[in-house]
Amino acid sequence: MSDAIKEKLVEINAWIDQRESEGNLEKAEKALLDLRSEHPDEDLICGKLSSVYFYKGLFTRDDKKRELYYEHGTNFGKEAISMNPRAIYGNFWYASNAGQLGICRGIMASLASIDPFKKSMEVVLKENENFFFAGPHRALGRLFHQAPGWPISVGNKNKAAEHLERAVELAPEFFNNRSFLAELYLDMGKKDQAREHLQYLVDRQPKPDHAIEDTMYRNYAVEALKRFF
Repeated sequence: MSDAIKEKLVEINAWIDQRESEGNLEKAEKALLDLRSEHPDEDLICGKLSSVYFYKGLFTRDDKKRELYYEHGTNFGKEAISMNPRAIYGNFWYASNAGQLGICRGIMASLASIDPFKKSMEVVLKENENFFFAGPHRALGRLFHQAPGWPISVGNKNKAAEHLERAVELAPEFFNNRSFLAELYLDMGKKDQAREHLQYLVDRQPKPDHAIEDTMYRNYAVEALKRFF
């Protein structure tokens, strides 16, 4: 990758990191599309575009736009993988978008997305288990928790626990990791372990740059403590 691309990505990365500030995702989207037109063979550019559309889907309240954004994110992720099958950004954000797109389209589409989701996250796990705050462990743990079990699908709470416990070990301050692990523990009847992570979330304030996302996980912890304890 050229120094010119790296220089442009510094600003784009800052916009994506500050994604909750109004207009930043749109700035990143435009800059990446322009960059892609100049450098169509760079898988990282498509991987970054995939991440932008994931967040646009996450933040919109319009169901039709949400599905469209996740579709765009899925397609750019596929494009990145076609250029580089081991692309970390491409595989991670392809899987993230494909999973959400399946949810948007209903149970059959959701089930159909499980195998490609798992395959791509396993690529990321092999390449870098720390990526995006232990993202592959978090994603695979959530998959094993929420998917139906055998013979329908891959659901397995023990495997879910292995991945989510590792996610918390690697990135203990990332709210999403603890929220998913606490939810799993409650589902497994491990209330004492769940309480530890729920209390951690309640005792801490959302990070200013990611207040929308962190508040969602903290609010879950508040409600779960009221409901189960």
